[in-house]
Amino acid sequence: MINVEYRPESDLLDVVLTGKIQFAQMKEYCLNLLKGITTPNCVIILEDASSAELLYDIDDAESLGSIIESELGQQLMVRHALIRRNPLDTAFGMIRVQCNSCDRYQLKVFSTPENGRHWLLNEN
Repeated sequence: MINVEYRPESDLLDVVLTGKIQFAQMKEYCLNLLKGITTPNCVIILEDASSAELLYDIDDAESLGSIIESELGQQLMVRHALIRRNPLDTAFGMIRVQCNSCDRYQLKVFSTPENGRHWLLNEN
C-alpha cells in the first residue's frame, strides 16, 4: 500500500509504503504524486519504504525517476528523500539518483526518516 499525506505544518508530502509494492503501483504513484499541486514553493517529499518490499527490477528503478521528472512541468521544484533500509532497495534508490537529469528534481537516499527529514527541511 502507498499512503500519501500532506503535512501542512512542515509543507511536506509524507509517503509511507508498506507491504509488497509492484512496479505498476509505483508507476501510478509517481504519475499522480504531483497532480494538483499549486504551491509556488518547492515540493518536499519524504518517501519511506522501510516497511515495504519493492518488487521491481533495475530497469524499472531507472524509469521511476524519469516519470517524476516528466511530471514537473515548467516551474515546479521537488526535493525528494527516499528512505530505504535493505541493500537492494537502497541500490535501486541510488540508481534513481544517478539517472536524475533535472536540476529542479533533487533526490537523495537515506537509511532513516530522521536523516531524510533533516535534509528536506534544513538544506537550501
